[in-house]
Amino acid sequence: MNKEPWDLFPGLWKSKSAFFTYLRGQIRLTWSRFPAKITWKNSKLVAPPQDYKGRAKKLGQCSYCNEMFAASSLEVDHIEQAGTCNSWETAAQFLRNLLDCNDNWCLACKPCHKIKSYSEKTGLSFEDAKLQKKVIEFMKQNTKVIVEFCQKSGYNERSLTNKASRQAAVETILKGQIHG
Repeated sequence: MNKEPWDLFPGLWKSKSAFFTYLRGQIRLTWSRFPAKITWKNSKLVAPPQDYKGRAKKLGQCSYCNEMFAASSLEVDHIEQAGTCNSWETAAQFLRNLLDCNDNWCLACKPCHKIKSYSEKTGLSFEDAKLQKKVIEFMKQNTKVIVEFCQKSGYNERSLTNKASRQAAVETILKGQIHG
């Protein structure tokens, strides 16, 4: 009878889920050094224009914000997610999808890549995920700073008594700044 790694070595992996989380991380390490990905990324980079003042030797364009970035600030993103890795069957498909070379890649700056991943994880649109990430970052500040920010936009201090009300106010204000 075959035993699974999480059963054979319970001190290493507390559960099947813990084992496949470990395996997913190891498979993703393969992606980080995948020669086809590196070659593809390099083929998308260009020399900076003559008037460029930065230090980068190669630039590439983010597929999401269309800005130009130094190669070191760009990542290769899967347009369609590689999927899950929570069983032997899905691990094999995950590896296949991750290393698929069939026009499923694009260049993404690090902030846009994080936003896209967050949007996929939460089911939000890219723009809504971008807003939520700004709100989350803003909410890390001191409560007094958040309340003062909201008051400057017309909110009454009595309507900002708990974190949820402050977060809703910040989201409304930031959404207005983006769309207004």
